[in-house]
Amino acid sequence: MYALYAWGNFIYEVGLDRGPEWLDPAVLSGERSFINDSLTILDTGPLLVDGPGTIYEVDDELIEGRELAGRDLTDTDWRVAAIRVLTDGTREDALRITAGIEEENDFSVDESPAESPLDFFGEAVTTWEDEHGQWDMVLLKLPD
Repeated sequence: MYALYAWGNFIYEVGLDRGPEWLDPAVLSGERSFINDSLTILDTGPLLVDGPGTIYEVDDELIEGRELAGRDLTDTDWRVAAIRVLTDGTREDALRITAGIEEENDFSVDESPAESPLDFFGEAVTTWEDEHGQWDMVLLKLPD
């Protein structure tokens, strides 16, 4: 199984990483997809987000959204660290999404990355870096 993650200065600078909608129990459990019209890389619309697989930074620890379901984070320092883009879990579907992104944007691509900031969650297969510093992405092969 594969997972495509996106993060970057764009979401941090405009505060999209701390909105209360990220902590909606239905988003964290996967009952509902997270959609925010401002969360875009392509002109075709917002990124569709896999809430349970999105990685949150909670008190300096990286945690998947599914582990936050039911937790009270009222007095906790948290933010979205890496958005898991909604795919069907195949490499092909993730690459379908990134093909459009590569076509419309200036990204440098590394198809043999030595490492990624998300290596704890899986093996980096490909990384993308926006040449304007707004977005980074990684395709991870998840452990079995």
